[in-house]
Amino acid sequence: MACSHIDTCELFVQFALNPALDIWKHNYCEGDFKGCSRFKISKTGRQIPLTLLPNGTTIEPTGNEKVCGSTAIFNAIIKNRLHMIKSLTKIGVDINATNIDGQTPLMAAAEYGRTEMVHFLLDNGADARATDVFDQTAIDVASKHGHQNIVELLQRRSGSVPA
Repeated sequence: MACSHIDTCELFVQFALNPALDIWKHNYCEGDFKGCSRFKISKTGRQIPLTLLPNGTTIEPTGNEKVCGSTAIFNAIIKNRLHMIKSLTKIGVDINATNIDGQTPLMAAAEYGRTEMVHFLLDNGADARATDVFDQTAIDVASKHGHQNIVELLQRRSGSVPA
């Protein structure tokens, strides 16, 4: 039996993407999840810190918390986990954070065709006019990947509807 909170656990996204963390996933998420500190806190309804490991240890991120949070939001977009993005924004993760290419979460959601995420990000302050290092906006990225519905949504929301 697996943990009933896998779909809402922000840390699980990182487990799924990092083979070095497979032991945590195997022992806690897919095994003894009732012993997981994150699971216990989730049952109380409190917000779970991103730095809390399943064994109850709080870690210091190797980068700063901003980097840790922005990595988690991009991972959640890739995994199509809107509920995780909502959790991350509740704890203050920058919705306009950028990756090494200057891509924002809005651009990533546009690239992957995540319409519901695009709505959420825009509703929560994502900058639709931001550009990456290639001078592309979220509209450009959505268009490049054939997501016309997102192109139209972004045009309407950013006020750049073509005449």
